[in-house]
Amino acid sequence: MTIPIPYVTLVALLELCAFVYASPSATRNIRVNSSVVAIILFFVFFAFRGFIFSDWISYYSFFQDCTWSDLFGYRLGSVTSYEPGFTLLCLICKSIFNDYFFFQFVVCLIDTVLLLRFFRGRVDNVALALLLVFVFDGLGMFVNLLRNSIAIMIFLNAIDFIRDRKPLPYFAMCTLAMSFHMTALVYFPLYFFFHRHLNKWVFLAVFVICNVVFLAHIPVVVSLLRLLRIDEAFTDKVKAYTEVMTTSSVLSIGYIERLFTFALAFCFYDKLSSMKKENAIFLNALLAYFIATFFFAQFFDLSKRLANLFSFSYWIIWAYFINCFSYVRNKNIYIYFVSFYCLVKIWFMTQLPSLEYENLIFGIKSYQERLFIINTTFKD
Repeated sequence: MTIPIPYVTLVALLELCAFVYASPSATRNIRVNSSVVAIILFFVFFAFRGFIFSDWISYYSFFQDCTWSDLFGYRLGSVTSYEPGFTLLCLICKSIFNDYFFFQFVVCLIDTVLLLRFFRGRVDNVALALLLVFVFDGLGMFVNLLRNSIAIMIFLNAIDFIRDRKPLPYFAMCTLAMSFHMTALVYFPLYFFFHRHLNKWVFLAVFVICNVVFLAHIPVVVSLLRLLRIDEAFTDKVKAYTEVMTTSSVLSIGYIERLFTFALAFCFYDKLSSMKKENAIFLNALLAYFIATFFFAQFFDLSKRLANLFSFSYWIIWAYFINCFSYVRNKNIYIYFVSFYCLVKIWFMTQLPSLEYENLIFGIKSYQERLFIINTTFKD
């Protein structure tokens, strides 16, 4: 199948840039150029994409029909109205150039600038960081989650205020993020505890509990609804839904990946913590990612949405693992493993016809053609 080829190609090119940057013989100019090339490849891939994945259907319709009256028409839970920050951005783009792909370009530009600003001072090898973003949830985030992506990127730039203990700018940034997607509300309480260094054995205990809940199919959400005395009829509907969801296999590649990530994080916990004081934030975010993934596994969409809020922990920690190995041989084994795993993972992630990549530079299918592909892909 040829559908994954553009995605695999980008991964391979980012890996090449990362290897060039990390080469012992690389000069400063070579490293700068490799980073610039990686950024351009990453940006062009997303900013000039055609109608790929699925959420473009609703965003395209919203862009076409959006008017200034929609700015104050947001209703929580509505599928026809969006948060005011996102709506305002849409209206500004329409007033400059009334074209959906221009709007898509601007959203990608905002995301990329904020992402690179977050990486500044945290990662040296930008190509490696962008590779990890692309493979670990960034692909779906940049393409499908236009509102969520901006909210998440705004929060990433607010992490400095958690570290520096500056509540007012932090909450202001989170409020701005929430104006693009309401899930950013989850970030507000993190200020009070995400900066705290967690004992590694507590880290282990929470992960074990998460796995017990996940592997034993314990209906945490349903139990919570009952505890809160939610309407019994609604609880029964939720219970029926969770029973359907738990019939799927739990021992997937994704599950093994999380075990691997936890094992390395636990083994290098003290070393990661001693690298930078702010790494406590990323280790706590990784634990939050595990909690979102395992505790809410009965609800795939909810679990995925919550996990996306903390995917950034993978981008930082997987990059930092390289510096945790004491022996060069082990470090090289890890680097080659990451390179191979990223290629394999992206190959299997991009098999659906709706993911067929197209770029405006080379020509794209029309709205109707892509909609037909979507309808035939998900007709069942």
